[in-house]
Amino acid sequence: MWRGAFPIREGGTAILLHDFQRHFPTPTQTPYRRLFADPRTARDPTALREAEAAALGDAAAITAYREGRALHPLEPFHAWAGCDPVLSRLGNVLVAGCRDAHAARQLGFVPAVSPGVALAMARSSGAKRIGFLMSPPYFPLVVGD
Repeated sequence: MWRGAFPIREGGTAILLHDFQRHFPTPTQTPYRRLFADPRTARDPTALREAEAAALGDAAAITAYREGRALHPLEPFHAWAGCDPVLSRLGNVLVAGCRDAHAARQLGFVPAVSPGVALAMARSSGAKRIGFLMSPPYFPLVVGD
């Protein structure tokens, strides 16, 4: 099947089954707020680097991290950078069950209210092979051909 290779064709569609809600409990998850504070950050590399530099210069965030009260201020940026190898290969990323459409769009994803709607959206855009990635991480499922 696809062992040793990317499971979705270049420019293909992936559907994430996730409610996609922004919840950043204070103080542990506060660094994620900086990534979501500027709507340009996730899609504009320059804005992302500016926000990353600002996070690194935030003395209070560094102190909270050193005291064990929060994540390192750069953690969200490193996590997002880890998504780039996959996102750069995909066309659309649909978020099925999305409850925060603004956050999904901010990251360049397409919100969908349910898996059925996401599947219909993918098929209507010409997708023949659709990858599913469920949260918590399960193996992707391939539907159709």
